[in-house]
Amino acid sequence: MNESNVNVNIENEEVKSPIYSSKFLMNKELFYDFCSVSYNRTKKVFLVFFCLVAYLIGINLLVGNYDIVVGFGPFISFLMLLTYFRTKKSIKINYERNLISAGKESTLNYELFEDKIVSHVDELKREYFYHQITKFFETKNFILLHLQHNLHVTIEKNNLNLSVDEVKDFLMNKCTLVKKKKFINCANDKKWSLVFLIALIFVSIVGTVLGLVLKMNSIF
Repeated sequence: MNESNVNVNIENEEVKSPIYSSKFLMNKELFYDFCSVSYNRTKKVFLVFFCLVAYLIGINLLVGNYDIVVGFGPFISFLMLLTYFRTKKSIKINYERNLISAGKESTLNYELFEDKIVSHVDELKREYFYHQITKFFETKNFILLHLQHNLHVTIEKNNLNLSVDEVKDFLMNKCTLVKKKKFINCANDKKWSLVFLIALIFVSIVGTVLGLVLKMNSIF
């Protein structure tokens, strides 16, 4: 009797189906869309430095510290420019590395059960639990569940077995450690990063030119 019950439980476990699932081929277009999340932090850093540089340039021009204006603006702009191209290059290298490692574009399958998330990347199987999720992100094609630095569960929207909104509601109820119960949209973060970078460079150039002109006027 007990042995029969055990067999039934095993069979039920084997045939247990996920509540939601998404299976897709991670091609180059999807990989670059997924990596939009990499620009989320970059965008914030650029915005902070743009505001900081603009404020410091204005203050130092008013008080006559022209050497500071001429020096720090271009230096900060150069560092942020390096940051942008480093992020861009890193994404390209990661795609090529994954392609070489697998020998092909990988097929990913994510299954959402009541108590866990199961991922299949080609032949590799992993399990995650909802309490491990710390943030929600979203791109044009993906729902992204942040686990730790540079590690996300990637649920492709177009291949979900049910609606995207239904899956989002399910995740918000399950992921109890996520403080902000909303999905941060990263679809345009690369564009905004570039906009803030250009604005920072522009302000730095204007500040440098004004600093040099005012310094020359003060000398003569």
